[in-house]
Amino acid sequence: MPMRITYCYIYLLLIFSLLGCGILARKSDRPTRDAVAFLETALIPPVLGNLLIVGTSLRMTALIGCYLYYLGMDLVMYALVNFTNQYCQGIGDGTQKPTLMYVLLAADAVQMMLNPFAGHAFSLTEIEVDGAAYYKMIPFWGQTVHRVIDYFVFACVLLIFILAAVKTPKISRERYTVLLVTMIVVSLVLTYNIFFQYAIDRSMVGFGAFGIVIFFFAIRYRPLRLLDRVLSYIVSDLSDSFYVFDPNGNCIWANEQGCRLAGITGERYEQIAKKLMTMFGDAGQSDEHIAKRKIGEGAEARFYILEENQVRDSRGRLDGSYLRIQDVTEGEQMLQAREEQLGQISQEAYKDPLTNVGSKIAYSRKVGELNETLAKEQIQFAIVMVDMNNLKQINDAYGHKAGDLYIKGCCHLICDIFKHSPVYRIGGDEFVAILQGSDFQTRQENTAALRAAFAEAYQNEAQDPWLRYSAAVGMAENASDDCTFELVFKRADKAMYEDKKQFKKRHGSYR
Repeated sequence: MPMRITYCYIYLLLIFSLLGCGILARKSDRPTRDAVAFLETALIPPVLGNLLIVGTSLRMTALIGCYLYYLGMDLVMYALVNFTNQYCQGIGDGTQKPTLMYVLLAADAVQMMLNPFAGHAFSLTEIEVDGAAYYKMIPFWGQTVHRVIDYFVFACVLLIFILAAVKTPKISRERYTVLLVTMIVVSLVLTYNIFFQYAIDRSMVGFGAFGIVIFFFAIRYRPLRLLDRVLSYIVSDLSDSFYVFDPNGNCIWANEQGCRLAGITGERYEQIAKKLMTMFGDAGQSDEHIAKRKIGEGAEARFYILEENQVRDSRGRLDGSYLRIQDVTEGEQMLQAREEQLGQISQEAYKDPLTNVGSKIAYSRKVGELNETLAKEQIQFAIVMVDMNNLKQINDAYGHKAGDLYIKGCCHLICDIFKHSPVYRIGGDEFVAILQGSDFQTRQENTAALRAAFAEAYQNEAQDPWLRYSAAVGMAENASDDCTFELVFKRADKAMYEDKKQFKKRHGSYR
């Protein structure tokens, strides 16, 4: 097969390959997708220009191919600078945009477009290749300017990739090194072609292959695929989610559980960091390695433990990090159930099981709170001490069920009078009401009303004995010199016993 036809097929294959790479890059989720798609598309015009030059025997078609080639190379260099600016972002300390390179390439494109009028860049001469007319370019000073600018831009790109290959951690070094080597090879082929003045520009085959290599490493490549497989074997059977990140925080690997947790399919790891941030927020302070997070509310709530660790090389430079996320929902639910159970038991401990008023434990807690307050300031409160009469006689004569009814009936009378104050059962037949607020303001009237209610119930001889409620009542309020609750309680207890003595004088018994 003639050499010209062979190269035509090669150029056609490269054009369709570059077009496919550009479309696939545009559909990717990688941050560099637009830059890669632009570069893949920019490589098509110079390859197409060489196709026209090699495949035609017409001068005008060859001339069009020459301009597509030269202007296309300026476009390729522009796209390559744009790609390098994004792909190597974070390498070095510079933040200056490559404006100078853009200006030089634009100026070169203008001077090349002036060639039809000035004739300063190149002309065509007819030679014979494979038995047919072939139009070879004769370079002038304008083409020399074009080559100097393109070589300068290309050299700057190479320097940036050299810097990236040297400074980046080992886990990401491969993707910079391979592109660097490919560009060096392409530049050597291009230089060889220029010096030996081959009629067919073989360097464009290298540029086309370079575009395919860039697509692979910028869009499809993930570093250390062997590590990928090893890690996959290790953690694939575990329930935890594992993620590996590069120094810039980009996810480069995740196990199946990690992909499922982040809600991604395939190997679209570049989405993971953003999705995890949306789910969990910041994992914590920079010096924290473990954080606990809750997602959702109520029965749908899920609980996770996030463990993050950094990996550094022998010089202390950050190589990357890994994140382990453990779903601890089941254990958390058991813990919450246990806490709720303990809370319920605790609440039950504060209630008297028979009367549902405060228990002796709740009473002790209230006394402690009041004593703490009295140590700081004076407050107004009163204590009503109630001791039931005849409970032992009812238990002995009618049984404990009747005695329980008697206790609950007495308690009901107390709670009915002191509606706005806590009532506590502190013994088998003893109750205490602590009056504050409105009940304190009406303490005398309410205490008198309670005594009257017990007297009325006891005097109702038509009722069963266990429904004739009776109790001694004593009340005392705190004075300005009372510094503890117990001082007030003693006076209330003394007043209650005075009331019980009166009951005994009238009725002959108080037990």
